[in-house]
Order: sequence, then C-alpha cells, then structure tokens
Amino acid sequence: MEKQRKPASCDAEKALCSTAGTGTKPRDPQRLCTANLAKRERHRKRGKDTWTAKSRELSGQNMRSINSKSIAANKSLFKNPVDNCYQPQPEKTFSAEEARLVMKAVVEERLRNAEYDGNACSALARELADCVKHAVKDLLFFERYKIICFVVLGPVKQSDLCCCSRSVWCPSADTYAEYCFKNHSLFALCVLYAVYSE
Repeated sequence: MEKQRKPASCDAEKALCSTAGTGTKPRDPQRLCTANLAKRERHRKRGKDTWTAKSRELSGQNMRSINSKSIAANKSLFKNPVDNCYQPQPEKTFSAEEARLVMKAVVEERLRNAEYDGNACSALARELADCVKHAVKDLLFFERYKIICFVVLGPVKQSDLCCCSRSVWCPSADTYAEYCFKNHSLFALCVLYAVYSE
C-alpha cells in the first residue's frame, strides 16, 4: 500500500485525483484520510478490548493465586526476617567522662611541646580533631552514636577568647565532652559531641 502524502496545493490535489494515462480509478485524498482514521480507531479499540480481557483474566482467583505464589517465593528468599532497627533510646548511653579522658590523653600527647604558629594552626586543629574523633570511636565503642569533634587553637599571650555552640538534640541520649589544654605558648579547646542516631 502506498503512503499518502498531503498535497501542498490545489493543483497537486487535482493531479493526484486525475486518472489520465494511468488506467486506474481516481483516488480521493479525503476518502483515503477518512479510511485511515477509521482503521486506526478499529486498531485502538481492538487493543483496548484485548487489554480489558487480559485484565479480567487476571482478576479474581487467578490474581489471588499469582499473589500467593509470589509471597511464597519471597518467604523462601528471606527465611530469617530482619527485626525493626528503630531504637528510640540507646542500650548504652555515651559516657562523657570516659570521652574526656581519651581527649585529654590525645591532646596532651600531641601538644605537650608545641609552639603557636598562626599559619600552621588551622591544619593542626583539623588533624587534632580527626585524631580525637577516631580515638573516641576506636577506644569507646558506642553503637549508633555520631561523633562530632572540633578544636580551637590560639596563642596564650593575646586577648581572651569566648567559644559557644548551639545544637538541637535529645537531652536523655545526646551529650558532649570538652577539654581545655594550655601550655606556655598556646591553648587548645577541644569539644566533642555525641549524637544518638535512632
């Protein structure tokens, strides 16, 4: 079957309908367009009817049997179901005293003979915060606690410094520990937060 092209003008339409020299019946573009639309509509309805019949077949008993088979297959995959992991309160609460002892040991070991250097202190503070955080995680294993640590370093000879922080947490499960170190050249304030993840 030849594909029909939409004529660009009236002259092209007349040429399409003329039978001069072809020996065939004239083709009316309007009639062809109507026939194609009717054919598409029949095809669409037939597809819809087929889909409706298939959905009816799957309804009722057939659908229940499919669901029971899939449930049985899933149960065989998961023989030991996993319990709910949500725990609103920790089994063992975080000990701020133990964390402070670990912080004190790490900070004093690192900064015992350190001198204040304004250019190197930012890298030293980050490194010290990472060391304290990893030491607390490794030595004091508290499940489900997120450990956050920050360290402030400054010179002893200049003016005073006031540090403060704010947080939203659960007072029964979350806590913090702090340790302040001071030698002849610098001071270090180390604060560690332990936030419980439910």
